[in-house]
Amino acid sequence: MKSLITVCIVGVVLAFLENNTKKKGIKRGQKKFTIRTPRSYFIFGAVEAGVMGGVLIWSELTDQLRLFYILAFFIAASPGLLLMILPIAGMWEVQVDGDHIEAIKLFVFRKQFLFSEITHCKETRGGWKVYVNGKRKKAFFVDRMMEGANLFLKRIEKANIPIEEMKREKD
Repeated sequence: MKSLITVCIVGVVLAFLENNTKKKGIKRGQKKFTIRTPRSYFIFGAVEAGVMGGVLIWSELTDQLRLFYILAFFIAASPGLLLMILPIAGMWEVQVDGDHIEAIKLFVFRKQFLFSEITHCKETRGGWKVYVNGKRKKAFFVDRMMEGANLFLKRIEKANIPIEEMKREKD
């Protein structure tokens, strides 16, 4: 039990230090920019992980530690831990450098595209699905809430790439 509490506290502290020491920021400009999860998501994740750590500490102090609390911790803490690591560079981001686009997922999976290969985008409620070379499968997704998404939209509009609006059902 003590190890679970330690992991929770150390995870919050490490993520906090990562967030504060990485002041490099996101490059701004029409030609070179990065689309990444906002750093404010870290705060939501840290609060959620802190609450779950508090539940574990309470259950340990009141001798009510049961399998139920341990399972509840892992189920409830998962979204918070994910929110804490999403803003880390390379976890999920799209880097645009001139005509080159690189979509990075989980630090390892990288796909490279050219901006001139983008044939169209489909607007959804959350952002834009980007398609290259007329393929039916999306190349990557740009969320509206991500830092740098507005720069990507301006670049798409400047290149006259069509954006298909989401079809909405009539009420």
